[in-house]
Amino acid sequence: MRYPYTLVLFKFMRVLFKTLIFALVLAGAGTVENVQVVTGTQIAQAQKAVRAPIPLAIPTTADVILKNGSSMTGQIIAFDPNKQIIQISRSRVSRSLQIAQIQRVTFKKQDAIVYTSDGKPMVIRGDDNSQAQQSIWKNIPLNAFWFLNASRGQASVDLATIMNPRDIRGIKGVAAKSLYVADEIQFQTAGKMTIKVTPTDL
Repeated sequence: MRYPYTLVLFKFMRVLFKTLIFALVLAGAGTVENVQVVTGTQIAQAQKAVRAPIPLAIPTTADVILKNGSSMTGQIIAFDPNKQIIQISRSRVSRSLQIAQIQRVTFKKQDAIVYTSDGKPMVIRGDDNSQAQQSIWKNIPLNAFWFLNASRGQASVDLATIMNPRDIRGIKGVAAKSLYVADEIQFQTAGKMTIKVTPTDL
């Protein structure tokens, strides 16, 4: 008489066991799906952050040294990467130069007024960046540099095509508490440029 009872109990436990396994599988699938969604969002945000350009301040006074040995002083008021032309202004007189003519542009930073990305003016003093280390950004395509506001020297540089994500994250970490200011720009062949920069504390 106990055998039928044992058989019924066995069948009940087997059904219960299958039900528990099914429930655990569903719960696990839901957890994995949620993790994948969160991870995908985080990855997308991280990639977007890496691709974001770096704010760069361009001092308003620069010495432009040409390849023929001559030079001029003024403010860069325009930059056209497609036509490969920059425009220099001094005393309300402007002059356009082919980038191929230019050897380098050196910026005068002592007591220079520069602007942050949100338009806040800053005066660079000699001791502002005494402990800061100059960085050299090489092989930047001309179209990876552009002015946001040329009269204020507010510019941006896209480093995503020439640096790995780890280096860019390091640069962005510095940019979060400092303002990168251009020291010098050198123009290379094949539409590339090198920018020497030094961070200044905000």
